[in-house]
Amino acid sequence: MVSIVQATKADLKCIYNVETEAFGSHGYPAFFIRQAFDCWANGLLVAKNEDQIFGYVLQVPSSNHQGDAWVLSLAVSKQAQGKGLGKKLLETAIKNAKGYKRLLLTVCPKNTGAYALYQSYGFYLVEEEQDYFDIGEHRLVLALDIAE
Repeated sequence: MVSIVQATKADLKCIYNVETEAFGSHGYPAFFIRQAFDCWANGLLVAKNEDQIFGYVLQVPSSNHQGDAWVLSLAVSKQAQGKGLGKKLLETAIKNAKGYKRLLLTVCPKNTGAYALYQSYGFYLVEEEQDYFDIGEHRLVLALDIAE
């Protein structure tokens, strides 16, 4: 049974492996994942069965002082895709965003599966930002209104 739990230091290498498998050269480097653990441990959650990590989500408060939070990364290993873990991780991030006004994230316009998942939970397009990471690396900025 896979559970969503707070990451431990022992999970960081597996988180990095999932990140790299999912995002390749656009994935976060290992040092960032370590720093994310140090800075936002409560927002770094893993989908875990015993000692095996199948996915993770990193959710952090925004520095814009407008009550926003961001999902900086949500990734599921290839072997676990299609089993509902992405939904489970996203649902946990949404639940943990209570108290914020909005939950924001970015997605590659070509990643139609992820975009459809986010839309099914009520995320809407805020903007399409050209060259978000580099020339030709566009991203859709999506938001979900949380405040009731």
